[in-house]
Amino acid sequence: MKELTFLFSSSIVANHPQLEKQFGNIYPKHLEHRYSYCAGNKTKQYPLGLYDCNENKTPELIRLLKTLSIYVPCKDREVVEPVFFGGDRLTDERVQTAQKAMANAETQLQRLQGFVSKIEDFHRLMNFLEAIHKLTYSTKSAVDRGTVYYYRNLLNMRNVKGEVYNAYRAYKMLYYVILDAICLLLFLHHMGVSDIEQEIDLPTNFATTSDQEKIDYIDSVSENILRKYFFDDTDDVFQNLRNIVCNPEHPENYWTSTLQDGRFKCHHCDKSYAHVLSLKAHEEKIHDVQIAKPSKKQKDKTQDQMHDYLLMLFKLVILHKNLDTSVDMGDGERAVRSAKYELPIYHITNKVKYAIGSIHLTSLTSGILCENQKERLVANRFVNLQGGKNNNVSLDEYLEMLNRDSKIACSGHKTKESILAHSKEYPHLINLVGHFDSITDIKNRKGFHHIPSYKEDVLKVLKDLQGANMLTHTPKREFTCQDLSFDRTPFQNAFVGLSTFIHRHKPNQPFIRLGDSHV
Repeated sequence: MKELTFLFSSSIVANHPQLEKQFGNIYPKHLEHRYSYCAGNKTKQYPLGLYDCNENKTPELIRLLKTLSIYVPCKDREVVEPVFFGGDRLTDERVQTAQKAMANAETQLQRLQGFVSKIEDFHRLMNFLEAIHKLTYSTKSAVDRGTVYYYRNLLNMRNVKGEVYNAYRAYKMLYYVILDAICLLLFLHHMGVSDIEQEIDLPTNFATTSDQEKIDYIDSVSENILRKYFFDDTDDVFQNLRNIVCNPEHPENYWTSTLQDGRFKCHHCDKSYAHVLSLKAHEEKIHDVQIAKPSKKQKDKTQDQMHDYLLMLFKLVILHKNLDTSVDMGDGERAVRSAKYELPIYHITNKVKYAIGSIHLTSLTSGILCENQKERLVANRFVNLQGGKNNNVSLDEYLEMLNRDSKIACSGHKTKESILAHSKEYPHLINLVGHFDSITDIKNRKGFHHIPSYKEDVLKVLKDLQGANMLTHTPKREFTCQDLSFDRTPFQNAFVGLSTFIHRHKPNQPFIRLGDSHV
């Protein structure tokens, strides 16, 4: 609630003229967290250079990991403490496959257990937005007022096209414009105001109260709005999902509830099986057990699709922004905690790889790693190139930037041999090229780049949302396009198959975290 309240308050303060005047100079730009004291420190870089490796080929990846083992702390040829090896979900999986291939070697170092693979946050952000895109975006919805694609056309954002991974920042900007407009819509509705130019009634003696009391006031308003529209007047938006996943008596958990010592016991006799499918075949044949599959949710003929779509979009995009801002602010705890909220969305959109990645990340920080390793995994997720508490970037995003800039600044090296030989120089050359003006003092710095018309776009979407009367529940109001999701509570209906999926992919060690084929 604290993080979402901060995001909601920041949004309305930045986009409402009266609130910007009252709170713009006092509302914090940084949400304090455990690592705030060091979040603004510039990162020291020690380039290790490039390595020639095709990670699709396990022998080449094994050779690379053996080469990089010189950076693993060892004593008497045994690993003192493993180091983290980051990448996207495919790299994460391939490292574990390489470890499995070397599982019978004699020493930890030979078994490649000097490395713990992990997924990085930029690829998580991109895949989370792809999952949201699957639920909320369709080019067939151009005539449907209130949809993301409708506002893409209304705002003339022609750079929003194709796959999300090819235009991530453009898609993100579109979704954030709509999110800020929804936040303003909810705020104005809560305050009983119909127009953004209409003055908000603030508490008596508001001008004489302290800055902290003013901040507490706007946060309390935001919290009340979130409790109604995000949490649906409950304390836990995941309560229904958690009750099902954690309940061994629920039909969803029937086949995995008797797992003991790696074997599945029959519910009716003493037999046990190594594979859950064998147990299922036994009980169906011998004991005539039939577990009915959950029926699909029947379509509500009185559903207001526009209203439910708006609230679903609000919930999903503010969760994405929560992860995004946690990266910017260097808040590793919030970034890791976000994986729990991503998991059901990945599950219902069939993004299997990143659903597994969410399970692994949550497991690594919930008991598999020792406290010291867990601390490093949580805290060391970002780099800061310029200093400042809100200027952090994820490790894999910086690598993408470095890769892009290397191709421009170091284009003189054409052959593989010359590129590898000079690769340690590339980060320094990129830094030199990027700051040439300030280093040589030839001309003044260019200042900061501001996104043109962002506030105007937010107000344009807000005006259209108000014109469509989106917050008023109107039964039987439908979109022309039926390819979108209209489930205002997407988490509650993500339980089908989720419990078994978690059982199959929940690891019990930091290495070789591959799925259990028996489940």
